[in-house]
Amino acid sequence: MDAILAELKQVSGVALSSEEGEALEFVGTLDADTVCAVASVSALQLRGIGDLLSAGNLERWYFVTEQQAYYVSERTGRRLVAVGEAVKSPEATSKGLHKAAL
Repeated sequence: MDAILAELKQVSGVALSSEEGEALEFVGTLDADTVCAVASVSALQLRGIGDLLSAGNLERWYFVTEQQAYYVSERTGRRLVAVGEAVKSPEATSKGLHKAAL
C-alpha cells in the first residue's frame, strides 16, 4: 500500500476494500471506512448501468468534485479506492491505480 501511495503522486490516501465495502487496509489521509462503503454502494449501481448497456465488467472508475477526486479499481473480490485533490484529467491516475492493483 505504501508503494502505491508513493507511486501515485496525485492521491493522498489509498484503501483496500472488500467487495462488501469493508476497509481491510489503508495508508495516507482518507476516511477509509466511509470511502470504501460508498464505493461499494456506487459499484453496485454502476454495474447495473453496465449490464443495461451490455458494457461488460466494471474495472475502474473515478468521480471528481470541485475539491476532491475519488478513484476506484475493481478486481475479483477486492477493490482499491484512492482519494486526492481535484484534477482536470483524472484518467492517468485512474490507470495508474488500476495497474498498481495487479
